[in-house]
Amino acid sequence: MECPALRVRQASRVLTKLFDDELAPFGLLSSQLPILTATAMFGDRGATMSKLARALLMDRTTLTRGIRPLQRARLIRIARSRDDARAKTVVITRAGERAIQSIFPVWERVLGQITTSLGAETLIDIHARLDQVIALSTLAERSAVNGASDCS
Repeated sequence: MECPALRVRQASRVLTKLFDDELAPFGLLSSQLPILTATAMFGDRGATMSKLARALLMDRTTLTRGIRPLQRARLIRIARSRDDARAKTVVITRAGERAIQSIFPVWERVLGQITTSLGAETLIDIHARLDQVIALSTLAERSAVNGASDCS
């Protein structure tokens, strides 16, 4: 049987390219857009790095790498947490909000192309199956603690 991690990564590369090509004029990568939109969803108070990493199912190191270009572009800012001076909070800027508004129609167009190509029912099925895979995140966390490796 083929390794599911390999297959998911191959599919991810295809989708990433479709979105990256369309997001290039905005100076963003498809890997940065979820960080920007998740930050926006936390509102004006922002989110701690830990909270944002959990929401995105990312480790903090990967999140930090993804945040840097967004911070340089002034789409997000890092501030001290109001609740804990030791914690950093990620907050969207007005420029970040405007970027999301500008990007949304492009994102919708790409999603429409994918939906047309695959079919709405197939896309719904893919989402449902990926939700099942994402639900394995607790299993993946346990495996990481126990030193298991992936097959990709």
